[in-house]
This record gives sequence, structure tokens and C-alpha cells, in this order.
Amino acid sequence: MSMMTRLSGTQMKANRFLFDRNFAAIELPSDEPEEVEAAPEIPMIPLAEHEARLAAAEQAAYERGRAEVLAARQQTEQGRLADEARHLADEICGLSAQLDRDQARQEKDAVALAFLVARRICGHLIAREPLGEVVALISECLGPLRRAPHLVIRVREGDLAQLKAEVEPLVNEKGFEGRVVFLGEPELAAGDCRIEWADGGIVRDRRAIEKQVDQAARRYFEGRRAGKSPAQAVDHGAAEEAEDK
Repeated sequence: MSMMTRLSGTQMKANRFLFDRNFAAIELPSDEPEEVEAAPEIPMIPLAEHEARLAAAEQAAYERGRAEVLAARQQTEQGRLADEARHLADEICGLSAQLDRDQARQEKDAVALAFLVARRICGHLIAREPLGEVVALISECLGPLRRAPHLVIRVREGDLAQLKAEVEPLVNEKGFEGRVVFLGEPELAAGDCRIEWADGGIVRDRRAIEKQVDQAARRYFEGRRAGKSPAQAVDHGAAEEAEDK
């Protein structure tokens, strides 16, 4: 009796320490099978079609690469041709400038040589016939001046007598009605003369003529260097001479 009482007390005491959790509320695994997510389906094509598509892709890649290479090569070739064209243009410009300089130098040398030859020939002709050009100039003046009251002709003193002998027949031939006066001037060179009348006159001065020719040639070459035409250079020189006068 006492043992039962002890057991009963123990049992009652043990019931006091049971967990307060309701194990019936715990979800147990279901016996139904779980739904498994299906793997994506891999598309499949026939092997022949696969090989055909692969060959087409390779051909397209080849054509694209070939086009890029050709475009790069063409661009490089065009750049090289442009550089060569510029170099050739520079060479042509330099050669043209050199030819212009050579031509100008040759023209200048030719003109200088022509002047030298002309001066020497003129000197020899004047030495042989010092009054040839003077008499020709007087003959051209007598006709238009036939009604002038007088005409004064100045030449080198050493040529005075010979000039009178050659001009007097021309006075009658041209019908000159005035008086002709011959004067010798020591400062005049052979072949030079001065013809004077009432309202004008004319001078033949070999040195002045040579100077004018030299100036005209100088203006011509200066105009060529400045890019002017020969006519423009001559006109500009004539205008300068007119202003100086």
C-alpha cells in the first residue's frame, strides 16, 4: 500500500513536468509524391542542317573579314596615292619655278647680249657715217615744217660743214620756205643732233636712247617677276615716265 502510494505520487509528480507543446500540430511529411520541375527541352536539328548553317556562318565571317581587309587596303592605297600626288605636285611646282627662273635669266642674258651687239653695231655705223641718221631725221622734219619761219640744227662741230652740204639740197627738195641755221655744239657726240623751231623741237641723243632702252628692259623683267604681262609692264613704265616729265 505504501509502495503504491509512492508510485502514485511519483506518477503524479512526473505528470507535472510534461512539455506544453502540442505534438499533434506538427506537420508530418505527406505520403504524396512531390512535383519535380521539368528540365527545359533542348532543341534538336538534323546534322545536315547544322553543318549547313555552320558552313554559312563561316562563309559570312570570311566574307566580312575579306571586305574589311579590302577596305583597309583601299584606304591605305588611297592615302599613299594622295601622298604621292602631293609630292608630285610639289615637284612640278618646284620644277616650274626653276624653269621660270632659268627662262628669265636666259631672256635677260639674251637682251643684254642684244643690247651689247646693238651698241657696237651702232657705234661702228656712226663711226662710218656719223650724219646718216641726222640727215634722215632732218629730212622727215622739213616737209611738215615747210611753213615754219626758221629751223635751227645743232650738231657736233666737226660735222657742221658736211651737214650743210647734205641738208641744203633737201631744203629745196622739200619746199621749206623758212631759214635754216646750222650751229656746231662741242658737247654733242657723233650722230647726235638737236632740231629746233618756233614752237617745238626734237633731240637725237644716243646715250639718252640707250638709257631709255635699258629702263624699258628693266621694267619688263621687273614686271615679269611681279606677275604682270609685258604690255602691263610697258604701260606702267610709260606712265612713270609721263609723271617724271
